[in-house]
Amino acid sequence: MKLSMLEKLIIYFVYKTKGHIIKTQLVKFLYLADLGAVKWQDKQLTDIDWRYYLQGPWSEEIDNALNKLYQVNFLKEASQDKAKFIRPTEHCPNPKDFGFSKGLTLRLDNIRYEWAGANKLDELLAYVYQTEPMLDAQKYHQKEEKVSLNLSLESEKLIELLGV
Repeated sequence: MKLSMLEKLIIYFVYKTKGHIIKTQLVKFLYLADLGAVKWQDKQLTDIDWRYYLQGPWSEEIDNALNKLYQVNFLKEASQDKAKFIRPTEHCPNPKDFGFSKGLTLRLDNIRYEWAGANKLDELLAYVYQTEPMLDAQKYHQKEEKVSLNLSLESEKLIELLGV
C-alpha cells in the first residue's frame, strides 16, 4: 500500500511515541513538522491546507488520513484514563522503512523529544499558539472561522531576526 507523506508522518509519530499520543498532540506535531520545513526549506512536508480553527491549527485531511489508517488496521484508538490514544497495531509499518533522510528523522525526533508526554500538552499548546501563523490568524479572525494559515510567516520572522 502506497502511503502519502501525511500518512507516513502520522505513523512515524504514533509509532515513535509507542502509542502514547492523543489526537491533539498528533495534530500539533504534524503542524510543527510542516512549519519547520517551511521555515528552513520553504516547502511543507505534507500537502495539508492548514487552517486556523477553534484556536488551533487544523485540517480535515488529518481526520481522513487517520480514518484510512484505522481502516487498513495500521492504527487503532485505545481509551485510557478518559483519554483516547492513537496506537500502532501489529500490522503497522515500521517508519525506518519509509526512507526518511537523517535530517528529517532528526527534525521529527526533536519534535517528539520536546513535546511528547501528557505532562507537556499545555506547553505544546502554548508554543503552537505563539507561532507566527497562529498569532496572525488570532489577530484577524474568530476561532470559529476556518481560515488558511500562512506558514511562511514563520520563515519571514526568522529572516527578520537574522537580518538577512
